[in-house]
Amino acid sequence: MTADIFNAEQEALRSLVELLDQAKKCQMLYERAHMALPEPLKRVLGMNGVGGERSITSHIPPPERPPIPPDAEGDWIWIDAKAATPTTLALAILREAKVPVRAKDIVERVTDILPEASRGGIANLGNRLDEAGTIRRTDEGWLLLKPEAAGLLYKGNLWGPQTAFGKMELATHRRDAILHILQSSPSGLQIVQLVGELQRCPWVHAPVNKDLLKEDMEILQSKKKVRRRGHSKKWEIIPAHEKE
Repeated sequence: MTADIFNAEQEALRSLVELLDQAKKCQMLYERAHMALPEPLKRVLGMNGVGGERSITSHIPPPERPPIPPDAEGDWIWIDAKAATPTTLALAILREAKVPVRAKDIVERVTDILPEASRGGIANLGNRLDEAGTIRRTDEGWLLLKPEAAGLLYKGNLWGPQTAFGKMELATHRRDAILHILQSSPSGLQIVQLVGELQRCPWVHAPVNKDLLKEDMEILQSKKKVRRRGHSKKWEIIPAHEKE
């Protein structure tokens, strides 16, 4: 392959990624406004117009799922519960209880999972959640009013629809997906290639763009999970035996 052809292919790939990135932003704006997606946008996103599934998908299969809670739905995602925020954990605890839970008990449950979380900060979540109409504080404790806003704790993981996760938790979901994709790509991938793969994976439910991935790779590198492949722009998984 000549240098001119290689450069042309890279430019074409970057152009496609930028187009998909803009289409995803447009999709989020429509969904935020509770408007139906226009047909041209669906075609750009690879949706078939019937079931909303992408017609162009990655060859990389989704990661194997851990034990699934009985009430989980097909499009639910999961992260390690220790990567969740106190707010998201508190809502999951309330969803599991289905009855009012005392603030003291919520603090105990959350700090069992996140020992370093501020106990006072967890107790103060009630004010914000009550004002938002997500819970109602009663004499018996906090009562969840919007189950759809909460996930479920199950065997060490937090499960739920995309809407049950905050920005930080969706970033964790995306980084887990990055590691899975790199594990399936032994020759390594550049960031622009990772963006393309993530956007073609129907099992990825987090925002994806180059800027987010640059930050993700810095974080994963600091945790010694990924590294540059030689002197190239490609990233690869650090083998487990090299971490020991």
